[in-house]
Amino acid sequence: MMRSNTLCKLGFLMMFAAGCSSGGSDALFPLQEGQRWEYRVAYDMPDGKRKETLTIRTLGKASFHNAEGETVSGHVRQTSDGTDYYIDVRDTGIYRVGKRVVVENKPMADKEIRMVLPQGKNLRKGYTWTLETSPYVLHWMPPFDQANASIKPFDMVYEIAGLKETVQTPLGTFENCVRVHGEGKMVFYADASAGYQEILVNHTEWYAPGVGLVKLLREEPLNTDIMKGGKVEMVLTHHQL
Repeated sequence: MMRSNTLCKLGFLMMFAAGCSSGGSDALFPLQEGQRWEYRVAYDMPDGKRKETLTIRTLGKASFHNAEGETVSGHVRQTSDGTDYYIDVRDTGIYRVGKRVVVENKPMADKEIRMVLPQGKNLRKGYTWTLETSPYVLHWMPPFDQANASIKPFDMVYEIAGLKETVQTPLGTFENCVRVHGEGKMVFYADASAGYQEILVNHTEWYAPGVGLVKLLREEPLNTDIMKGGKVEMVLTHHQL
């Protein structure tokens, strides 16, 4: 269960988009139909290490109706687990407006659109925004593992931390990358003796012009008898135009 949930969360991240538009050779996350990205995902946790592959492909634009009968449109990005994310490109930023998981017959509009990355004049060093997120790797240990559902979402503050950075990946070296750094605090109740625990979560993404997300690093440090965390690194291994 933890594996599928983690891939779903990573897939959610992978629908993020940035740049001056959804097209163009310098877009920080192209959305044109037919593109495909493949990533190597490596987990490093106190209770084990493992590697997986995550793929994303673009399916073009599509529309659906929300509960009020209004039309919602977006660029569709599909993750390895079959989840479709609907992305709307606006002057102020890139927004997620809906999604459909594999067991659903039709997409569901988000209750509130989510700006996942700024755009235009807001794409500058020091610009910040806040999004709700959930843990990627934090999980309860047996016999407390049934409590995983009690791990609550928390707010993370993101910042454009760099604009011209160089990133090494298995696919090659990418220059002029935009670095996004996020920090958030997750609080959970451990037990009666330990009380509430606070975990500082760090999250960093690098976006390359014309390619998109080329690297991600998420750190959720925790190593106790009842709950463990760790880190996950995702790097681009293949990009098909």
